[in-house]
Amino acid sequence: MLTANGWLSYNKTSVDCAGALFYSMMKLAIETPHSSTSELFENATSVIGTWKRVLKSYLPSIDEEIEVILKFEEMCLESAREFSSLFAKVLHHLYDVEILQEEAILNWAAEKEGADEPDKVFLKQSEIFIKWLNEASEEED
Repeated sequence: MLTANGWLSYNKTSVDCAGALFYSMMKLAIETPHSSTSELFENATSVIGTWKRVLKSYLPSIDEEIEVILKFEEMCLESAREFSSLFAKVLHHLYDVEILQEEAILNWAAEKEGADEPDKVFLKQSEIFIKWLNEASEEED
């Protein structure tokens, strides 16, 4: 089925499409030649910059944004482990380029708080960024 966005969704929800598109973007970044984690991060920011508008069109709500974070966690643990050390940096970049909203990141973090220790690895890696978001949010109130 071809959606209004032009993506072959095969009756998938926008959450599924957002996760699949982000997965493909990060796979492209990893498959682009790199010899260091800093070059991999450059690849990721380049791919994100190129595909930002398309990805954003699949993020109509906070749920889809959280799915992108969850998909990235899954990738870092399973198929794209090279990204593991860059999780917090990529998460911050996705926020900086307005793909992810503060609310999505803070909701993800709150959900992770109750998880088992092994499932908190990326939450711990993102602690400084999450703290910064929380402080910025409190200052706005």
